[in-house]
Amino acid sequence: AEPVPRRRPPWSDMGRGLTLLLLPLALLAAPAQGEGSTAAAEEVQIEMLQVPETCSPKSKKGDLLNAHYDGFLASDGSKFYCSRTQNEGHPKWFVLGVGQVIKGLDIAMMNMCPGEKRKVTIPPSLAYGQQGY
Repeated sequence: AEPVPRRRPPWSDMGRGLTLLLLPLALLAAPAQGEGSTAAAEEVQIEMLQVPETCSPKSKKGDLLNAHYDGFLASDGSKFYCSRTQNEGHPKWFVLGVGQVIKGLDIAMMNMCPGEKRKVTIPPSLAYGQQGY
C-alpha cells in the first residue's frame, strides 16, 4: 500500500511566526475520581488566552500542526515537559486527531486558530492515566 500523504495546513508555509501555541498545558488534571465519576469530570477544559482578530483556517482532523507547549501537573503545578527545551527548541509537529499525541491534546487543538493561545486542563483518562506514563 502507498503511504498516505500528510496535508500541511495553509499557514504552515508562512514561517515560524504563525505556530499554534498552547501555554500552559496542564496534562494531568486533578486526581482521578472514583468509578462513580461523571462524564463531565472527564472533559478537556479549555480557556482562551489569546485569540487573533482573524481566524482562518481553523485546525481540523488530519491537519499537520506545529506547537510549543508546556506540561504542568494539576496537583502541584510542577512542570514536567517543555517543548522549548526538547528537540533543540523546535515546536512539536504532529497530525491532529490521529493519535500522534495524547487524546486530550488532540481534542484541545481542534478548531484552533493560527497564533491562538489556550490553557487547557486534561483529565488523566485523556492523558497518561492515574499511574502516569
